[in-house]
Amino acid sequence: MQVTGLESEVVIRRDQWGIPHIAANSSSDAFFGQGFAQAEDRLGQLEFDRRRAYGQWAQLAGAEALDFDRFARRCSLRLTAQNEYSALSSEAQEVLISFSAGINAYLNLRRDLPPDLALTKTTPDPWSPEDCCAVFLVRHVVFANWQKKLWRGRLAAVLGSELVAHLQGADLRDIPLIVSPPEFARLDPNPDQQPLNEVLAAMAHLAQAATGSNAWALHGSRTESGLPLIAGDPHRALETPSVYYQCHLTCPEFDAIGLSFVGVPGFPHFGHSQRVAWAITNANGDYQDLYVEDTPLASSRTEVIEVKGESPVSIECYETPRGVVVFGDPLMGPSLALRSTALVDASSGLEVLAPMLRAQSVSELDDVMRNWVDPVNNLVSADVSGDISYRTVGKIPVRNRANSWGPVPANNLEYEWQGEIAFDEMPHALNPESGLIVTANQKIVGPDYPHFLGFDYSGPDRAQRLHDRLDDIQRATVADMESVLTDRVSLAAKIWVPAILAATALDNPDDEYRELSEILNSWDYSMDPDSIAASLYLVTRDFVSQRLANQEIFDPLRRPYFEEPRGSFQPVSLRIWSLSTGLLAGNDESLLFSGESWPDLLRDCFSQAVEYLRSDLGPNTDEWRWGSLHQCRARHPLNRPELDPPVVGVGGEWDTVMSASHPAGYGFAVTSTSVARYIFDVANWDNSRWVVPFGVSGDPTREHFSDQQDIWVKGDLVAMPYSPEAVSEATVTTVVLTP
Repeated sequence: MQVTGLESEVVIRRDQWGIPHIAANSSSDAFFGQGFAQAEDRLGQLEFDRRRAYGQWAQLAGAEALDFDRFARRCSLRLTAQNEYSALSSEAQEVLISFSAGINAYLNLRRDLPPDLALTKTTPDPWSPEDCCAVFLVRHVVFANWQKKLWRGRLAAVLGSELVAHLQGADLRDIPLIVSPPEFARLDPNPDQQPLNEVLAAMAHLAQAATGSNAWALHGSRTESGLPLIAGDPHRALETPSVYYQCHLTCPEFDAIGLSFVGVPGFPHFGHSQRVAWAITNANGDYQDLYVEDTPLASSRTEVIEVKGESPVSIECYETPRGVVVFGDPLMGPSLALRSTALVDASSGLEVLAPMLRAQSVSELDDVMRNWVDPVNNLVSADVSGDISYRTVGKIPVRNRANSWGPVPANNLEYEWQGEIAFDEMPHALNPESGLIVTANQKIVGPDYPHFLGFDYSGPDRAQRLHDRLDDIQRATVADMESVLTDRVSLAAKIWVPAILAATALDNPDDEYRELSEILNSWDYSMDPDSIAASLYLVTRDFVSQRLANQEIFDPLRRPYFEEPRGSFQPVSLRIWSLSTGLLAGNDESLLFSGESWPDLLRDCFSQAVEYLRSDLGPNTDEWRWGSLHQCRARHPLNRPELDPPVVGVGGEWDTVMSASHPAGYGFAVTSTSVARYIFDVANWDNSRWVVPFGVSGDPTREHFSDQQDIWVKGDLVAMPYSPEAVSEATVTTVVLTP
């Protein structure tokens, strides 16, 4: 097949899952092949993500996308992407140019559009290198830690700072630290107690996502092979097509395989080369601030948003010395400006894409990541020499800790940024004595660490469970890692179920509850899809969150801001869900109705749960399986059922290792889950394994659209052929691209 833009021949072999294994004679041609393959499989996704980044989604999706487009325009993501690209070295620019040329080569060949583009009658324009920067930005800037600050500010205005400070640490029990294990420390947010009522007029709410990711590394001293194992799974919003794309790139400069971020070359998050494997989780670092602007000092520009089926909408976009105004009008009153590391200076983050594939050791990879900016990640790596490594990567500004607590006043030098934490002073560890590195979005360092990184860490359950499981394994194998990846034991349930049993007196129940008592008493706390006890526990806990969230005091928090990006709003009940275990464990009644006790609340909510299950799943308790409620209903962004994969029931919950979360109070459909799983065997790369929720293709008419779904649901993995021999044996189809 002849294409324009190649230096020499590129061979694309696809295995039984349609995963492309791309062989080229140069790195530029390898990235060209990656762009070509992505376009072949995910053309609609590339176009839709680009439109989101540039605030052009409403052109296709209509008025429901207008709020998101407003936000993207106000963040000035197009200009930021252009500046990022300009700031890259010529080598890094060439990577993006080659990748883009591959996408465009496919566009030039294609005659029929995939179904999602055909439905919208959209023919994509040529892809530009700046587009790579834009699609990466929109996936990370829009949904980072500024949301949590907005929520805390609003909450403080409603509840008062002291109670919010108390609640901040309510569910944060002692957590195994990443750095200097086995030290344990309790989170101490030490928030600034300044009044935050002034913020109320400028914002409404933003909810934290009940999600996270896992990644861990075992030193060879703890494995059967004598060399490291790396495993994990990223947790993101459930969407179709999936955000990640399996791919393999081979050329004289490198031989790398991993999960590619759609629209971006290389493997910035998960993958391995001939000598090094790497994986990331979100470090929950604090690198975005919100400033309350109370003066009209701002530059502005007018932008016009095209809306399908409606008249165009003009908006004013403002920028202050602190950053872009995301909510409010600075000419009319208080507004909120966002200052983010990715928006302040031209980011050099994508500088790492090619060098990380050439790294020969964990120390070389570590050094490559000096250029990483946003998001702030936990980087776990291992190499064939036997080293395992941890590093916090990304830029975190140095400033007043009050900035991390919530929105802060503008025009006050006390809250200005004072440089950034030096790379060499970021948390890191090489070959820890324990032989184990676990990252699950938990607190990273202890009290002796000299810098403030943030305090919006995930609860301890996933990290603690991973430590417990991995510490029990001697001479670990890939099969052992598969078992850990599929662990569904809920540590929170071990707190809730005894409390439910005691509150409802199920040790001496009425006849109608006798069976339920036996089910709960015999439960092993594993959130399996066929578990009846899991349904009883989760539905009860859901009603508890609804009850607590239903108090009058929370009324101002129930509505999203009128220009908040669609999809970012999550209910108050979900916020309270993340606090409720700590409140229950400590018999903390600070959020309960006056005069109500935890036993009262649990007794009422358990009764509600039973009635709900009878109504929804029928009178036969054998049908009350968790997977019957907890279903993956992945939706295409166009909301067209013909573009969606099959609906499947799954186990797990947001705080289990095998994660799958639902929006508390709004049904039990899964909204966030593992969007990939992987195991990298440093001793034998061909023994590595992986899976994604659906498949390589984004086209529902193609074979590989959802062919990995059943495997993913079961918790199984598919082979990751890497050596030339393994790739040759696995090859099902071959396409040769020629200049």
